Amino acid sequence: GVEQHQADLKSLWLRPNRRFRGFAPGQHVALMVLVNGARQVRCFSLSHAPRADGLLRLTIKRQPQGVVSAAAHQLKPGDVVELSQAQGDFAPPPGDQPLLLLSAGSGVTPMLAIAQALAAGEHRRAVTLIHCGNSRHGIACADELSELAQRWPTLQLCLHDSASSGRLNAAQIAAYAPDWAQRQALVCGPSGFMAVAEQRYAGRPGQLQQEHFGFVAAPIERNARQHLVRYGETEQVFTAAAGQSLLDAAIAAGLKPRYGCGKGICRTCQCRKRSGSVRNLLTDAVSGNGEELIQLCISTPLGPLQLDAQPTRPT
Repeated sequence: GVEQHQADLKSLWLRPNRRFRGFAPGQHVALMVLVNGARQVRCFSLSHAPRADGLLRLTIKRQPQGVVSAAAHQLKPGDVVELSQAQGDFAPPPGDQPLLLLSAGSGVTPMLAIAQALAAGEHRRAVTLIHCGNSRHGIACADELSELAQRWPTLQLCLHDSASSGRLNAAQIAAYAPDWAQRQALVCGPSGFMAVAEQRYAGRPGQLQQEHFGFVAAPIERNARQHLVRYGETEQVFTAAAGQSLLDAAIAAGLKPRYGCGKGICRTCQCRKRSGSVRNLLTDAVSGNGEELIQLCISTPLGPLQLDAQPTRPT
């Protein structure tokens, strides 16, 4: 089924087949759709705790330039889509330590699943959930969160309206949750919002868990060694720094390789390496120098490379 929350926010209820192995609250899946005959992939968090009937919910905000989110908003009951298995380790640690959940915009989706699962548990932890939005456009899932807070006495819900109170800052986090330093924090939202949480929890890296959405380029070390990459039959040339993904480097050079999740899950960015060695950014495994298939989003060069070109993404 389909739920329309706001003009640009919609939930899809999906019935997976028997091959789906289930999920933990906070995990995400890669959604694959056909757009003009091309397979497009993006990752979305599951926005409801596991259910007895096995149904899955994806709550998707339509982005102005979002090919997949626009296609997802056109889906109707009876349509068939392809999903990956659930991935990710964005989840509160076990135990009774109080939690601080921080979300902004559609970053609320994993928080919904986590909060629902916690509310259904026998040992209800003290949880403060700060969710940010703009009342001029509607605060995503505010009604659902408010209903959950009414049923769950140990949940303190703080809806922060950036239209009237400005963008959330570190001081406001402390005002909403004076005991923030004793809480394990989970945060999901745009990069600027994540930076505020990082500022609040500076010096306490073990207390802050983050879930990024969208494509996030990895930071590059200053003075990192640059490697030459030859791409395709015309041998377009770009450079990639040691530790930088080939996908980041190609996009920065103005190329348009196909990619999906950006996390090594969907394999949309798979490309044939003709020569040269790469390191897998997830596993640290080092490839040989010969031909093999690699994923651009999780591969960084160890020297000069020759890659086959992919078809370009639709514009």
